[in-house]
Amino acid sequence: MVKIVEPITRGWSDDKKYKVMDEAGVSYLLRISDANRYEHRKTLFKMMQRAEALDIPMCKPIEFGTNDEGVYSLQSWINGKDLEDVLPSISETEQYALGVKSGKILKQIHSIPAPADQEDWAVRFNRKVDSKINRYLEHWYKFDGDTYLIDYINNNRTLLDNRPQCFHHGDYHTGNMMLSDSGELTITDFDRYDFGDPMGRI
Repeated sequence: MVKIVEPITRGWSDDKKYKVMDEAGVSYLLRISDANRYEHRKTLFKMMQRAEALDIPMCKPIEFGTNDEGVYSLQSWINGKDLEDVLPSISETEQYALGVKSGKILKQIHSIPAPADQEDWAVRFNRKVDSKINRYLEHWYKFDGDTYLIDYINNNRTLLDNRPQCFHHGDYHTGNMMLSDSGELTITDFDRYDFGDPMGRI
């Protein structure tokens, strides 16, 4: 049994988010999504469990299910401050150390392979490239030298062939990181997770 302590309005997600507390006084993050996102959220919960198994410092998945409001997930609560708020007040040396740490964590995240039935990366990304180029060509605005850029892209598409795919956080930046009260860099909000080339979207 948990009780709502306060709603959380920060962030761009459409989820309803709350800080909640159980009878023992332990705090958690409660996220509630629309019911039509059940499969997406179920996959996310499983991927977060796999990430937690690697000892990645993160909001830990506790419970997943449905209720009258939709699909919910319960995650561990992190006592600390948002990293993007902390960075301006610390030294460049400390900032650099946190950057190195975040890179190591990202490498751990990318060690989790994508599902075996994931669409081939070259097929998927080339479709995206085609869409971007076509949208540009159909737009009224053009810039000098655009053919060189488009030719470069087209001439190097083979680099996408046979690329591995892995779990992506999907929105990996300081706004989705926290510095806990114990000084540990912690990753939050896997809401935009995806699968793809380790060198692709992070």
